[in-house]
Amino acid sequence: MNSRVSVAILASVLASSAGCAFLDDLLGVNLTAVRLVNNGDFDVRAVLYFDDDQEIPREVLTEIGTRMEFTLAPGESASVIRDCDLIQAIVIDNAELMVIGQVGPETDTEVLRDGDDFGCGDTIVLTFDHGPLLTDFNISVAVER
Repeated sequence: MNSRVSVAILASVLASSAGCAFLDDLLGVNLTAVRLVNNGDFDVRAVLYFDDDQEIPREVLTEIGTRMEFTLAPGESASVIRDCDLIQAIVIDNAELMVIGQVGPETDTEVLRDGDDFGCGDTIVLTFDHGPLLTDFNISVAVER
C-alpha cells in the first residue's frame, strides 16, 4: 500500500472518530468534512454539490459544482473530507426517500456557505429522516466545531 493511500485511510478514520479539528492539527492542513446520515427506515439517494466559490448562486452551483451521489441504507452514513478552500458552498440538491422501489418523497437544503453557516475545520452533518407519514421527509443540518 503506498503512503498516500495509507494517509488517506488514516485521515478518514481519524476524522470520523476524533473530528476534523484534531486532524487539521495533526496533519497541518485545513479540512472541512461533510457527513451524511440516514436515520430513516428506507434507503435515501442524495445528490450533493460543493464549490470553492463562497458566493456562487444555487443555480450555478448545481450546474458547475462538484457533484457527488450517495445511496445510504437505513442507519448508514458517508463522509466527504476536503481542503477548506474547496468547500466554500454546499447543497443537497435532491434527496429521495426510496419507499417503494424508486418512488418516494424528495427534499433538498438551502445552500450552506463558509463563514455564514460553517467554518473551516467544521464537520457539517446532514441527517435524513422521516416522520410516521412517509411524506414527512426532511434533512436536518448540524455543524460540529
